[in-house]
Amino acid sequence: MDSGQNPFSVLRNTQYRLLFAGTTLAMLAFGMMQVAQGVVAFELTGKNSAVGFVFLGQGISMLILSPVGGTLSDRISKKRLLTSAQFVIGAMFALIAILIATGLITILILAAASLVLGCMYSIMGPTRQAWVGDLLQGDELARGVALQQLMMNSTRIAGPLLAGLLIATGGVGTAGTYFGMALLFAAVVAVLLQMAPSPPRPRTHQTSVRADLGEGFRYIWTDRDVRMLALVFVGIVLSGFSYQAIMPGYLENSLGHPASHLGILYGAMAVGGIVVTLALAARPPRRPSGVMLAFAAGLALSLGALAAAPGFAVALGVAALVGAASSGFQMLNNVSLMQRSEPAYFGRVMAVTMMAFGVNSIVSYPVGLIADAAGERATLGGLAVACGSVVIVGMVALRPRRAVAVHAAIAPET
Repeated sequence: MDSGQNPFSVLRNTQYRLLFAGTTLAMLAFGMMQVAQGVVAFELTGKNSAVGFVFLGQGISMLILSPVGGTLSDRISKKRLLTSAQFVIGAMFALIAILIATGLITILILAAASLVLGCMYSIMGPTRQAWVGDLLQGDELARGVALQQLMMNSTRIAGPLLAGLLIATGGVGTAGTYFGMALLFAAVVAVLLQMAPSPPRPRTHQTSVRADLGEGFRYIWTDRDVRMLALVFVGIVLSGFSYQAIMPGYLENSLGHPASHLGILYGAMAVGGIVVTLALAARPPRRPSGVMLAFAAGLALSLGALAAAPGFAVALGVAALVGAASSGFQMLNNVSLMQRSEPAYFGRVMAVTMMAFGVNSIVSYPVGLIADAAGERATLGGLAVACGSVVIVGMVALRPRRAVAVHAAIAPET
């Protein structure tokens, strides 16, 4: 394959390759956590509401602290920020493993750990995304973001599968799974320590974190393109990504399949996402915002098709389309935001995406209540209509405009 169309050519950049390796290990551990944390919460209480309660703290902290994390990533060394956050997460996983092994774990401790995780992820998420924007530019930036999305889809399959196997293995269980997650984060820290220092953005005068935070929000709001891209992202995430909260009930009540088949459904979504991100990485679109809206429209249509799916086999095929559309939208929105933002604001702009997912975690509870009252199919249909409405607004609001010239500093090859 010609290097210009090779989606993996970006890995020739040594610094990006190290960052990508660390991100992959971290996302693998987070994929494992999605299963292990839910199993521990359910085993402690026997209630599904306890699982939602544990994730609630993570969503609240991401909503509140993501702007602060983005601001810090624009002020100080990204390497220092990431290394510190990853160390805290690894230590927290190790502590939970010990508490499970000794029988001292409680639902409140697990919820507090989720809150800490959300705080660290509020730093980690915007900083990682902004660092990619520092290291790459042009088509390489699009390929770098696409590979990140590809990796996230892959770990959505590998992480839960690995956790399920470990939990089911005698002598390992949830405690051993948490120990494994802690070891993965120890490896992440080791990889990050090999990266070159990332100097903070030069500033002409000293400012406080609060002042930089306000400046970031003003920049996002006054730049029309950045504002509309951020608002469209928030709208699509809240409408088109909230289906996950009702998938167990959809399987059991609408399709007559056990909730244990949820992993199969999510696997189909991840496969669809992998195919799309590979294609986009090989041939990055010249106008990503337009293609982004096409993927958002595809997400609305596929959610509507999922609401009408007559059986499990059809639902699997539609799920692959949902995964493809959501992954394509998320990747191209991130690319568009970084192409149209000034480099000095990368961290604060990307923090908006983390806030959106924080709100998404919070609204999952009311979406579940609606599904209990109206049914899963009707709720999916409503989400499809809401997602389509956001797409229409985005098509009217976003105009083809020249992207901001990004003069990102590219790390020297070693």
